[in-house]
Amino acid sequence: MKIVNDLKKIILKATKKAGFELDEKEIKIEHPDNIDYGDYSTNIAMILGKDLKSNPHEIAEKIVENIGENEFIEKIEIAGAGFINFYLKTEVMIEEAEMINYEIEFKRNLAVNLANKKIMVEFAHPNTHKELHIGHMRTLVTGESLSRILEFLGANVFRANYQGDIGPHVAKSIWGTKKILSENGENFDEWKTRSFTDKAHLLGKGYSLGCTEYEENKKEIDKLNQDLYDKKPNVMSDYNLTREWSLGYYDEFYKRFGTNFNKLFFESEIAEKGRKIVESLVGKIFEKSEGAIIFDGGKYGLHKRVFETAQGTPTYEGKELGLAYAQKAVFEYDKDIHVVANEQAGYFSVVIKAMELMDKWFIGKQFHLSMGMVQLVGKKMSSRTGEIITVDSLLDEVKLMIRPLIKSDDFTKTEIEEIAEAVTLGSVKFSILKSDPTSNSIFDIKKSVDINGDSGPYLQYTYARCKSVLSKTAIKEQKNVNSYPTDLNKDEMMLVQEFYKFEEKIVEAGQRFSPAVIAEYILGVARKYNEFYAKNRIIGEKEEVFRIFLTRVTASIIETGLDLLGIETVEKM
Repeated sequence: MKIVNDLKKIILKATKKAGFELDEKEIKIEHPDNIDYGDYSTNIAMILGKDLKSNPHEIAEKIVENIGENEFIEKIEIAGAGFINFYLKTEVMIEEAEMINYEIEFKRNLAVNLANKKIMVEFAHPNTHKELHIGHMRTLVTGESLSRILEFLGANVFRANYQGDIGPHVAKSIWGTKKILSENGENFDEWKTRSFTDKAHLLGKGYSLGCTEYEENKKEIDKLNQDLYDKKPNVMSDYNLTREWSLGYYDEFYKRFGTNFNKLFFESEIAEKGRKIVESLVGKIFEKSEGAIIFDGGKYGLHKRVFETAQGTPTYEGKELGLAYAQKAVFEYDKDIHVVANEQAGYFSVVIKAMELMDKWFIGKQFHLSMGMVQLVGKKMSSRTGEIITVDSLLDEVKLMIRPLIKSDDFTKTEIEEIAEAVTLGSVKFSILKSDPTSNSIFDIKKSVDINGDSGPYLQYTYARCKSVLSKTAIKEQKNVNSYPTDLNKDEMMLVQEFYKFEEKIVEAGQRFSPAVIAEYILGVARKYNEFYAKNRIIGEKEEVFRIFLTRVTASIIETGLDLLGIETVEKM
């Protein structure tokens, strides 16, 4: 980011010397799509031309005339209607790349971006008494990656998970599960020694049955739901046991996916708090309507929503207010990022407005990262009908396709399993994270494991290739970058022109709350390295020192980038 900031200062100074007034914030600097047009470009002359009704090309010429020589700019050109293109000196880009090799210093430089900022990232949100589906997996993977990126930039991150452990879905699951067990001549006690996965699948089948047979058993299931809310002794034993099963199942997934939540929040714990808050604000923020308590969002360009039913039960909206204070009590954040599906956009716009009216402390601190949906190629899902793709079944299917990619003769059975697990998770995670979180994600199993495609395994394989090269050289440390050549061939230059952007990409990913920025960048670096590798010998060549440097930086970028995405590297494949 130092180069960008220095460029902005140079442009601002030259613009003022040329007789034009502007604010530094108006200066936008980007990387041209085609590297033939420079390493950086600005359209500031065109902006000034529009404001002043003058020829932007002539304005660009005046600005360039006042820049003069610079220690890191090789040349400046004016293109098109008035774009000013900057070409960096090769040694400057190499020096920037060298910094990446020193991880502690590299991280320290980036950590100033969000230093002292407290950010809560709320994600995953699987309801108990159901199985984990790919929608939850996307928020889990995205939330964890986003947390890592923000931490890398210096923020104090608090990982939160808000789960629905009370409500009609629980009643349907328990009712359906008991019916399944009864028909099989079993009871809950006989399942206590089964795995959490088996127990979760049973609860999932119970939920599906409860949904399918709800209408004809409505009275019985609704009574069970009310008894659960009222914590009637006759239902709490089954509830506590099945809740424990469900949470154990999720906990195994959190560990498998590399996430450790700071706190789990539950609807059952905050529902009553939410109800009291809503009722205390009737006539101030909320109003009565046909026995229910509503928020009239029409006054604020939003829509009306019920916060408490006519039966006195808080809705999701009402519970959200109780959650807001519960989260504030454990972590007084500067920003709370809710990683939740875009189908809840209307819900969050109303809830956030109600929060801000309820307490000024919440103003500007809530953000809904509106997640796109996940579409599975060739598969359909519906938890209500039982047509669901569970995460564990998906991982099993991916792993079957991964194992043949591992050279089994080179590893023990334990090593093969460890590699297969890392590559399986890398395959799934990268397939999800390479799409911007606000866009729909298309998950294609075949493409996700393609070792030659835009995939996690491709990146893991490239990293393993770099480590293999580094294991064959006698060059162990490289600190004297001034000794490196500047007359690079095309393949070497393409890599150097990518390396220095890494810092900017991490900052951009944090600003946009989008791990996809890093995914796309490291994929580009890997492609360029493999092009370089295919055309240039490394070991034993006169250019070995520099080409080992290129390999080492590539490995560092891929390793750091994958870690920010929550993906493990493998030394060999």
